[in-house]
Amino acid sequence: MFDVREDPEQKAKCDETMELLLAAGYFRVRIKGLSDFDKVVGGLAWSIQACNFAVDIDVLYQENAILGQKIALTERIVLVLSRMKCSHAIEPHQIQGGDFIHIFPVVQWLVKRVFERRAEIGDFNRAYALNQYDKQFGELIDETKLTSFKENVEDIRIRHRPKRRYRCLDSKKKRLNNIDERRKRIHSTLVEFGQMHQLLDTSAGNEKPQQEVDALIKNMVDEKSKIATQIVNSLVNQQQDTLRGIIEDFEEKEKARLEEALLSESGQQQLAIRTFKVQLNKQTERINTLQKNIEELQNKKEETKNSALEVKQQHEKLKEELEQIEIQTKSVDPEALKRVQRLVGDYEAAKKEENERRTTYKNEKNELDQEMTKLQARLQSSPDEGTPENEKMRQIEEQYQTVSDRLQTQRLVMAKKVREISALSRRIDDIPSSSELAQYRQAFFQLYNQSAVLYRQTKQNYTLYNTFTDMIDYMTKEITLIESINEGYPQAILSSSGKDHFLKQLESIVESVNQSRTKIERRQQEEKSKRDALNIQLAQLIDKARQYAKVLKDFQEAIRENEYLTSKSK
Repeated sequence: MFDVREDPEQKAKCDETMELLLAAGYFRVRIKGLSDFDKVVGGLAWSIQACNFAVDIDVLYQENAILGQKIALTERIVLVLSRMKCSHAIEPHQIQGGDFIHIFPVVQWLVKRVFERRAEIGDFNRAYALNQYDKQFGELIDETKLTSFKENVEDIRIRHRPKRRYRCLDSKKKRLNNIDERRKRIHSTLVEFGQMHQLLDTSAGNEKPQQEVDALIKNMVDEKSKIATQIVNSLVNQQQDTLRGIIEDFEEKEKARLEEALLSESGQQQLAIRTFKVQLNKQTERINTLQKNIEELQNKKEETKNSALEVKQQHEKLKEELEQIEIQTKSVDPEALKRVQRLVGDYEAAKKEENERRTTYKNEKNELDQEMTKLQARLQSSPDEGTPENEKMRQIEEQYQTVSDRLQTQRLVMAKKVREISALSRRIDDIPSSSELAQYRQAFFQLYNQSAVLYRQTKQNYTLYNTFTDMIDYMTKEITLIESINEGYPQAILSSSGKDHFLKQLESIVESVNQSRTKIERRQQEEKSKRDALNIQLAQLIDKARQYAKVLKDFQEAIRENEYLTSKSK
């Protein structure tokens, strides 16, 4: 890795940079005692100053500056270059390190800006010098130009000669005997020709010059207005026909011009704008109607959505009811369910038959009523009783009576059937289902377990009580026996007969204790035998319970298989 100053490419770029600064006019690069850093920094500062760029940063280069000042100067130079919108980026450490590969484009750009600035300043100085020379040392004017100047001056004088603006109302000529009248005449003449400023300038010593001028103007009349009114009156009085024709021609021309304007581009644009406005109004109306339709459709959509939600809720309710019915039907005995279904079918058929009979009977009744009305009308028209019509009427009444009796009997039969159906349904309801039986069984098991636990606890308490009672009895007997022995022993020792009697008593006591012991052992053996028998019975019952559970499980599986096969066969 070469050092930056020993790199041949860096050396070549350094030489090109120095030559470029020398060509731009920075001759300090020829000084051999200065380092490359001083030459580059000085050249950059000089170029920025030569460009005459308005900045608030001091980029003045000074010789024999310390390192901190040089670094600060490089930072300011980079900041100024960024504000000058230099097209090449550079950093302060690149200037300080002598990276001429990046310094050369910046110097080249600055030198170009220096030459452009010099050209602008040269053109400006040249134009300024020529202007100053023409002012001081212009060419002599010849006679032809002098005559043209005189003609122009005369033309200007004629064009700007005094014109009467006001005319004095007092047309009588007065003699000007004294100085005041002459002065007033001069003042009025100046006012008539619009030279009031001269009057005000000459009367600077007077206190009220403006008031005098106003007083003079009041005694005058405007010349232009007077002449204009006279001319207009004469034209109107003399040439009315010509004016009317001119006005008509002007109106026709204006109308033609308007038509041409309408046919021109602007007119076409106006017509297009009008058509666009009409179309826009139509589109806005259409949009409003569409918005109304959209709102109506949205309202309908919401209504249909609400109705759909209601239908969905009803469907869900019906579905839940069907599921509940299916659950209930599963728990019912299939034979009873078939019987109920058959009875319900009979009931529906009977009800349907009843409705049909009612309709037929109603129709027959209507027909009979019509016939009765006809017959009554005939009877009223023919009061004879032995006529065949009366006999026919009696037959009809008898037939009606038989039909009504038959209807009554059928109603009674139907009521009887309904009562039977209700009784059967109540009986079916009284029969518990398998789920109810399982619940009852579980409840009985729980009750049995609770009662068994309570019985066991009570029995244990009784047994414990009896045991403690027996222990107390035996302990009291033992205490009384020991006390009697303790009381009789001192007296029995006194004599030999007493000793014999005391020994006999002890032997009898030992014999009674042995007898009670044998009784207790016998009782214990009996209880053990009972316990063994109960254990054997418990084992047998447990075996039976296992067999029962197995059989019950097989039976339930058989029931499920039977239900599956029956449902599949249907």
